[in-house]
Amino acid sequence: MNAHRFPPDKFYNPCSALPMHLRRRSPHVILLLVILLAGGALRFYKVGELPPGLYRDEAYYGLDALRVLGGDFALYFAANNGREGLFIYALAAGVALLGRTPEALRATSAAIGLLTIAAMYFAGRQMFSPRVGLLGAAILAVNFWHLALSRVAFRAITLPAVLCLAVALAFAALRAASPSRRARLAGLAGFTFGLTLYTYTSAQLVLALLAVGGALTWLTVARSADDPVIWRRPALAFILGLALALAPLGLWLTRHAELYFARAGQVSIFNPAISGGDPLGMLGTNLAKVAGMFFLQGDRIWRHNLALRPVFDGWLGPAFVLGLVACVRRPWTSRSASVADRIGAPFALLWLVVMLIPTALAEDAPHFLRAVGALPAACLLAAVGLEQGLAWLSRRGLLVGLAGLLRYRVSPPAFLATLVLLISAVNTTNDYFNDYVRRDLTRYWLEAHNVQLAQLINAHAAGQSCCPALPATAIWLQDRLANDNPALRFLAGERWTSVSDGEASRPPAAQPVLLIVDPNHSWAALRARLPTPATLRVLEGPLAQGDNDPAPRRAFIAIRAEPAAHAAQALADFEGGIALLAAEVRPADAEGTRYAITLTWQTSQPIGEDLAVFVHWLRGGPQPIAQADGSPAGGYLPMPAWRVGDQIVDERTVQLPDRARAGDVVRVGIYRREDNYRLRVRGTGDDSVMITTLR
Repeated sequence: MNAHRFPPDKFYNPCSALPMHLRRRSPHVILLLVILLAGGALRFYKVGELPPGLYRDEAYYGLDALRVLGGDFALYFAANNGREGLFIYALAAGVALLGRTPEALRATSAAIGLLTIAAMYFAGRQMFSPRVGLLGAAILAVNFWHLALSRVAFRAITLPAVLCLAVALAFAALRAASPSRRARLAGLAGFTFGLTLYTYTSAQLVLALLAVGGALTWLTVARSADDPVIWRRPALAFILGLALALAPLGLWLTRHAELYFARAGQVSIFNPAISGGDPLGMLGTNLAKVAGMFFLQGDRIWRHNLALRPVFDGWLGPAFVLGLVACVRRPWTSRSASVADRIGAPFALLWLVVMLIPTALAEDAPHFLRAVGALPAACLLAAVGLEQGLAWLSRRGLLVGLAGLLRYRVSPPAFLATLVLLISAVNTTNDYFNDYVRRDLTRYWLEAHNVQLAQLINAHAAGQSCCPALPATAIWLQDRLANDNPALRFLAGERWTSVSDGEASRPPAAQPVLLIVDPNHSWAALRARLPTPATLRVLEGPLAQGDNDPAPRRAFIAIRAEPAAHAAQALADFEGGIALLAAEVRPADAEGTRYAITLTWQTSQPIGEDLAVFVHWLRGGPQPIAQADGSPAGGYLPMPAWRVGDQIVDERTVQLPDRARAGDVVRVGIYRREDNYRLRVRGTGDDSVMITTLR
């Protein structure tokens, strides 16, 4: 044999880079463990924190998990367009362990994602070879689509896991030598295939996959040298296992079929509201988008994907195409191979095509949740393509130079496969952790503002429980924020009182109040019902943007109303009865270029016009080098809304061009907007007051 050619063993040994004592110890298990460790690290790193937020679907799942923990055991959960129950029961275990937190939901999803990688190995091993199983598991582990889905709590994550396990069991049954073992594995496979219908809506197509795949298998058996009679018992066991798993769902469907199929009808291209009356035209467009999702443009929805990122990067995309070609060309009619070997390639193609149907027949194609059942098949095809491509290079002696460089310590095909996977892993890690989770649109589409709202409520509720000697804070939440907010209900329970403009009653003056409102709508009546006299402080919430909003908006603001302390001597009394009670200047960053300035105001009489406050930072002259002008408290507590006796905390930030210097001066004043007239300070006649001199 030519020394520069590689015998099959050289490429087929995936552990050629390992020391000899490790090669003797189940090399595939060792490599699988490495893949699982890498996949687990990607999926569990800051899993409750990144990506930020908790989308309403995730929160509804969490609420259903709480119902399960409360004893409400349902087969199908009706809220939010209905949801299959398998994922809910898995979440219940996570919530029982980690509480009502995003980590509880998303860690469960990450665990299922990790199990899917292991199931992928066994499916690839049984369908093709251990090597394809390892490559398929590694490709799935570093795939952006699966990583993103594993780090949010969508029930779709369960479909690939159960489907991979079912396929692995089915092909294991085809390979089993013992008739009794073959029947047992077939029964387990049928039961597991039935469980897929308890995972996600797209699993309804699994029955079509079984119908066509079963016909393909039976045709292959009929053309084989085996006696077809020996396959009847496994076929019967498979059907019985499938029927056993589907029986509860079938009985439930006799009374709730409309609920179960409603969601598919809402998004179908055959719904005129979706297709505009042209379902065939939309189907053609969808098919083109679905075909291109693997290496051109993927899902545009930020909850599922870094918008438009294809399934495979530039390194694994060609492998996927090569795998498609290899499986199409692979002969499966030969009688010399086993049934499993002969139907592995066509079943992989069938698996891909059938499980892409849900997104091809619905809006927003390609939709990575609806197409998720096809993800394992796509990774297996990429694994086949990677294997075939490297074997082709090896057979033609095109890796001779690399062999000399490596000196046979590592087989060149194995080295190149590892290199491709490592590059793909780096691309995925960078795209996810340095790009996707940092995007504003990711935060908006996953409704991160609701997590921050729940944290605000929990912090105030926890504060009153930690200090029972202090009066409890009454938490008022405007009804438009409270209604239809499953994330808030899951994360914060019922620790607030929902209020509307006409319903809020004024609490005792001694009780603190946290009023949380949507500043984009009227809330003046609620503000007027806050206790008085009080110290009012505004807490500004984050920005948010709904799917159809043209621009971001302020998600919420909170007004903290506490009993007003006795006012000390005012720093300055301005015209119109306006007093500056206190002022504080403090650094807001380590560089000393940003300063937070807190002013406390009070009025002795109603103010009829919206006056503005100016804060000027002066350095060696009358012209400010930085300033922060505007209505008090970010405009949420304008002067006409001030009540006599209240103390208004006005916080603002000044950005300096460089570090503060000795001799810098901060001056504060009030002016009319229409003519820039500055109110005078009583007793001095000045138009401003110096609140600090930096030394």
